[in-house]
Amino acid sequence: MSIDPQKVRIQELAHKYLKGQLSHSEQLEFDEWFKSEDNENIYINENIAGSEDKHRQLIWSRINEQINPVQTTKVKTMWPRIAVAASVLLAVSLGGYFILNKKPTQLIIKNQKQEIVPGTNKATLTLANGQKIILTNGLNGKLAQQGSTLVLVNSNRSITYTASAANSASAAQIQFNTLATVRGEQSPYPLVLADGTKVWLNAESSITFPTSFSGKERIVKITGEAYFEVVHDASHPFKVKVGDQTIEDLGTRFNINAYPDEPAMKTTLINGKVKISEDSQTALLKPGYQAVVSPSGSSIIVQAADLDQVMAWKNGNFEFEGTPLKDIMRQISRWYDVDISYQGTIEDVEFGGSISRSKNINEILSVLETTKGVHFKLDGRRIIVMP
Repeated sequence: MSIDPQKVRIQELAHKYLKGQLSHSEQLEFDEWFKSEDNENIYINENIAGSEDKHRQLIWSRINEQINPVQTTKVKTMWPRIAVAASVLLAVSLGGYFILNKKPTQLIIKNQKQEIVPGTNKATLTLANGQKIILTNGLNGKLAQQGSTLVLVNSNRSITYTASAANSASAAQIQFNTLATVRGEQSPYPLVLADGTKVWLNAESSITFPTSFSGKERIVKITGEAYFEVVHDASHPFKVKVGDQTIEDLGTRFNINAYPDEPAMKTTLINGKVKISEDSQTALLKPGYQAVVSPSGSSIIVQAADLDQVMAWKNGNFEFEGTPLKDIMRQISRWYDVDISYQGTIEDVEFGGSISRSKNINEILSVLETTKGVHFKLDGRRIIVMP
């Protein structure tokens, strides 16, 4: 998303205004902006306003002084635009930007002095005999032998399944493994299946797969969210089973979001082709589009996708664009391994912006709380959302 230099300039002037540092010429420039009809949202990045909590609270104190000013005509007239400028100054993400769409209510930080760190690179591989192997960064070499298939972590930082050429066609050798993450985890390496297909797992997700492929089809099953880079083979189609739905590769990179607590399952095509099937319905996707299926499975809706949002988790970010608060809190719950509860009537607000998933929970909540009229309280590993 591009940032308008003129709007950044106005933010810079607003920042100086709140600190009482405007020169005479800058004051005239700033006053001219107040007289204009420009009411669009303004974007700001962390290089302009800074991101330290003490600095933000200092700015907020200055804003509160403007809310209850001495009764002078000038200040009363200018306040609505001061609110717009200053509120965006406060909407600074700790690693990106946030977009404000309405004037905020007074900031009330209710976070305890408790640090909840982000998720980690970790997963559990369950072998055919039930043995579990904890996968973390730094592993190297052979992990297991599954029938005729060797399982190892190689120097390319991937978990690979390599079947013996002499025995890979034998159905008797096929066993099934499961790679899974819980809340607060994501797979530390891509999983490379026996056919060369690569799979990445988000938090609270799993994939069950054969240790080698035989027969006419290559079939795996997933829960949660996974990203696939499929090695295409028209004579042996690759299929992903998710509940009652089947996603068939036609030469593809795609993402599947199928968490049970989400309002719909979404399959998003990055490139190539996929075919979505559910009961008697089918849909073909082209790159940049996604298939959306509600839990009832009444229809498959094909719509344009925001690929930045879809791929943000794999790229180490949260990415929002008009995203409802409850959708954001579900992502936070999975990545930070926290429970979410709501207290009182929460306004139906939407957020836009980007922030790194490496930030601790207090930093994430501080950004959200500063940007909108919503507040949070930490109670152990529970986040209470309040108006």
